[in-house]
Amino acid sequence: MKEQSTESKLILGKEYPAENEPDIARDIVKLLKDQMLRTYPPGKAMQRRQVHPKLTGCVKAEFIIADLPDNLKVGLFKETRSFPAWIRFSNGETHLSRDSKKDFRGFAIKLMNVPGKKLDLTHPDITSHDFILLNNKTFISNDVKQFTKVLYLLTTPHKLSSWPRKFMIAFSSIPLIKRVGKAKVKIKHPAEIPYFSTTPYRFGDESKAVKYAIIPSPDNKLLYPDIKSKDFLGVNMAATLKEHDLVFDFCIQFQTDADKMPIEDPTIEWTSEIIKLATIRIPKQVIDTDERKNIGENLSYNIWHCLQEHRPLGIFNRLRAHIYEEMYAFRHQHNSIVDKEPEAGPDFFNDTNKT
Repeated sequence: MKEQSTESKLILGKEYPAENEPDIARDIVKLLKDQMLRTYPPGKAMQRRQVHPKLTGCVKAEFIIADLPDNLKVGLFKETRSFPAWIRFSNGETHLSRDSKKDFRGFAIKLMNVPGKKLDLTHPDITSHDFILLNNKTFISNDVKQFTKVLYLLTTPHKLSSWPRKFMIAFSSIPLIKRVGKAKVKIKHPAEIPYFSTTPYRFGDESKAVKYAIIPSPDNKLLYPDIKSKDFLGVNMAATLKEHDLVFDFCIQFQTDADKMPIEDPTIEWTSEIIKLATIRIPKQVIDTDERKNIGENLSYNIWHCLQEHRPLGIFNRLRAHIYEEMYAFRHQHNSIVDKEPEAGPDFFNDTNKT
């Protein structure tokens, strides 16, 4: 984060870019690509995501925008309407592991049929609008250079020649490593916890910034037929959706104090009021099929697939503009998959109980 003078205060909604951000993004992409090629050699294995590779549910959903007061009728939320969506629930560890382990949990939303130009670097005419949320309210790092060093520690082979450097990185990264440990959680069902964007986004004009939150309805009826197998989260989600709908509130928190809720330091929790903008309804459906699992593997999510009014803010989001695009294109090329955004026709919900 770029340092501010002691006399000045941060400004609501304002970003403070650091130096050499494109170079940092390139370094991160190289680390991630090299790791992926070692983990999934070309011609020998399907390449999964570098993070959040384990699918725990790929579901069809409605994103239903409420009748909002005028000050909240911004961008995507200007009109009372609904959008079809693909939602991907996931575990965050790079390597597939048992669901019983503490882990980051993900909730990624891809809205479809959204009109307007998007901030995608190469395809601004796409009709998708994406959100990516995690179980933790804050991000694990506020220092992008230290974050890159930790990626080097975690993603490169452990060779004798690299031990001194890796030891120094590990020692200097103890606070970050502690935050990682605290951010991971154990759960028994992907729909039993709230999810948060951790990083901020524009909300209309340049003076307004928000963070997103997704809150499960207390009326959801969750089923737990399995709490012991290595993949029980997917089993429980599938069993639940065969019998019941699931409902979540999509909410925002405004930045109300630029110093106490900074744009460039996502490790600081925002404490402002949580305001509901939309309802996410996941209708009853069958998700434990090979076809649905393949869709979940091949979907790509990018926070820069969004309208200008909801531009991602802060250094980690600016880096993601380059990293996401590079990494999912790299994965799709490895897996011989056409990089194409999904669309939803009038029959999208035919295999659900949506009325």
